[in-house]
Amino acid sequence: MEILEPIWKGLITGVMFTLTFGTVFFSLIQTSIKRGHRKSLYIATGVLFSDAIYISIAVFGSTFITSKIEHYDHIIRIIGFSFLAFLGIRSILKHEKIKVDENQSSEKKDILYVMKGIMLNSINPMTLLAWIGIATYVQTVNQFNFDQVLLFFAVVLGMMFTCMFGIVYSAGKLRDILSERNLHRLNIFSGIIFIIFAIVIIFPVVMGLF
Repeated sequence: MEILEPIWKGLITGVMFTLTFGTVFFSLIQTSIKRGHRKSLYIATGVLFSDAIYISIAVFGSTFITSKIEHYDHIIRIIGFSFLAFLGIRSILKHEKIKVDENQSSEKKDILYVMKGIMLNSINPMTLLAWIGIATYVQTVNQFNFDQVLLFFAVVLGMMFTCMFGIVYSAGKLRDILSERNLHRLNIFSGIIFIIFAIVIIFPVVMGLF
């Protein structure tokens, strides 16, 4: 039971986090369709790397972070708004032809896709707070010991990668049925989603001015 509980709760948590990705979810779909599976999986790698850092912070320093993060909340939100608004406008205005060849050289290096995943996952201040909340919950309510906490979060990250891989693979299947017109519509839709999330992130800052 000491092993099973962190595993099944980690599986559920991993699925829940994947379904609430927001901008990451749409970025995975968009990149998989336009650039191929490999590029999209680099974004997923960046997301997991960012989450692994957040989890480490949450587990080892949640008390300190909780007391200090409010001082940097506005800065984080402004940076996040700027990044998402840029992605949204760029996605809406961009026109691309359907030509995906995973073997050809790309103008973007692979590391840039990893960085994009890190940024997309890091710009929302609620992400760190969510991990702190989960870390606190499993350590207090569930009373997991240190080994169980590590197992729990390892399962969470593993499940998240599995779900993201499924998203990437399913989205890639759409490449054969999407026309250039539909691809532009996807860009517009993704851009609108980015802008909506940008507005949500910056909204508390704007309200604080009044």
